[in-house]
Amino acid sequence: MTDFLSITETPGALLNREQLGRMALRYSLAAELAGGRRVLEVACGAGVGLGLLRGVARSLAACDYSTAALALAQQSTGAQVLLAAADAQHLPYAAGAFDLIVSFEAIYYLPQPAAFLSECHRLLATGGRLLLSTSNPEWPFFAPGALSVHYPTAPELARLLQEAGFQSVALYGSLPVDRMLSPWGAARARVRRLLLGVGVFRSDNLLTRALKRLGYGTLTPLPPLLPASMRLADPFHELTPLQADQPDRRHRVLFALAEK
Repeated sequence: MTDFLSITETPGALLNREQLGRMALRYSLAAELAGGRRVLEVACGAGVGLGLLRGVARSLAACDYSTAALALAQQSTGAQVLLAAADAQHLPYAAGAFDLIVSFEAIYYLPQPAAFLSECHRLLATGGRLLLSTSNPEWPFFAPGALSVHYPTAPELARLLQEAGFQSVALYGSLPVDRMLSPWGAARARVRRLLLGVGVFRSDNLLTRALKRLGYGTLTPLPPLLPASMRLADPFHELTPLQADQPDRRHRVLFALAEK
């Protein structure tokens, strides 16, 4: 079994302001959509974002391939979230069981992303929605992460969702590249891409933490659950609508919101 815990953002992990902001945006978007709905998070990892969802969802379930990550999620959420070990390409839930499915930064680890999206379509009730995010492989300083299989482009992601049966697909971009293209920002991005390429961040020690600060800037420990204070008041305002049939090289992160 692949050890995805090694690349999972776990409590205590050192993240920079941008990484924390990305996480806050993901779960703020999810919380905006989750009110009064039956919600499932696929590839929940250590469950850091579940706290923002359980306060607004009608019911909340979550799953992950890594049992070690789920054990951390269990410590943080107790019995308030129904947790399960599951392969995202073969999900153990009944058809139509959910109104909202969310999955963040996970699709590029899957050998069969089409199977995952078909499973999401099966599990959603009519009118249900899927929210997912992925790193954009077409931004200038893109570097694939450890254990990744394939990063879909914006048009490819739209096509996969349509082929899975989703009737309505909207794509968005976040983190515009031009915000970070100062000389120092570009240099830091090059350092980060180099360090990711040689697998430096797969271990955690004083040296790798120093190198991570060089590549990412000031670092803050990740809490077990994101506090309510991190929820953005108007998260969709942070997104830029994209054309589903056009490549996007301006944003670091892609979001898709699809409706059954």
